[in-house]
Amino acid sequence: MSPAARLSGLYGGMFLVVGIMMPFWPVWLASRGLSASEIGMVIAGGSIVRFVLSPLVARKADHSGERRRPLIALAAAAAVLFLPFPLADGFWQILLLQALFAGTMGPMTPIAESLTMIGARQHGLDYGRIRLWGSLTFIVGASGVGFLLKGAAPEAIWMSVLMALVLSFSMTWFVPDFRGPGSDKTLAPLARVLGDRTFLAFLAATACVQGSHALYYGFGTLNWLRLGFGEGTIGLLWAEGVIAEVILFVFAAGTVRRVGPARLIALGGLAALIRWAIAAETDSLTVFVLLQILHAFTFGAAHLGAVYFIADRMPPEVSVTAQTVYALFVSGLAIGLTSMASGFLYAEHAGRAHWMMAAMGGVGAVIAWSIRRRRP
Repeated sequence: MSPAARLSGLYGGMFLVVGIMMPFWPVWLASRGLSASEIGMVIAGGSIVRFVLSPLVARKADHSGERRRPLIALAAAAAVLFLPFPLADGFWQILLLQALFAGTMGPMTPIAESLTMIGARQHGLDYGRIRLWGSLTFIVGASGVGFLLKGAAPEAIWMSVLMALVLSFSMTWFVPDFRGPGSDKTLAPLARVLGDRTFLAFLAATACVQGSHALYYGFGTLNWLRLGFGEGTIGLLWAEGVIAEVILFVFAAGTVRRVGPARLIALGGLAALIRWAIAAETDSLTVFVLLQILHAFTFGAAHLGAVYFIADRMPPEVSVTAQTVYALFVSGLAIGLTSMASGFLYAEHAGRAHWMMAAMGGVGAVIAWSIRRRRP
């Protein structure tokens, strides 16, 4: 089996877990008697632990140069820590398990991104055509498994996630053993990454572009229900967005060569400005169908540009740390804070709250455009 196929399997396993947990894990938590506020605290608690532990794991991976063995260890720990959830009694035990589980799952994606980009640089692998399998299995988890779970007992959710975790663990054994150069123990990878002003500007740009999706992620379904769209139609709209990003990933390598990473991020910000500005003023299903195509750019192009920007900007010996900082700052902090603000904005302005998201996309585009000519 080729290295690309093995890495595709890794992404498929990891994102199958995410695709099941994102929509359905709160349902399982509610079945255990947790209130809405307690569910929020459980999910937030896992994010906080991930925020603390991920840089430590990244530092270890960068110092050793290894990628494969940390992935195996983290995937095994995640599966083992997920096993006791049905035995957990009450909020505090579930919170503890969630924190430990999230702490092991969190570092996996940055390490996988670093591993894949090593393969891209040293062996000519196409990152986009590998990463798209994560998007496809996310759809399988959220839609396909969701269909099977309809009407099933809540424990079926736990079992589905566990099976996905076992699959993910199995895939880690087959990933190629690409290694970074390692680094001297005196090197502080985090200081090296955060000391780069251009990288900080890159974080600001991607935080704005990806953070502009917070209202969509948190309230997209509610907004479409408010506009009278059926649940089946809404499901197709979500799937359309992911399929659009997959199509972009298929042509990723050529796109990056022609456009460049910083310009791709700027393009994502411009598309976000257009997408969310129109979403703020329309109630037409036809228009939303067209707008969902832009997900290929608002998420896909921006993420693609970010991964290649990190690979181009940062030396291999700090690549896991750089990917981890990107993931924590953008997917964690930026989207988390914007999600909190989105709740107040949506309650007050409903669909017109998209104007704030449009402004974020525009700011991100300007910042990304300003760094396009900078060099390491």
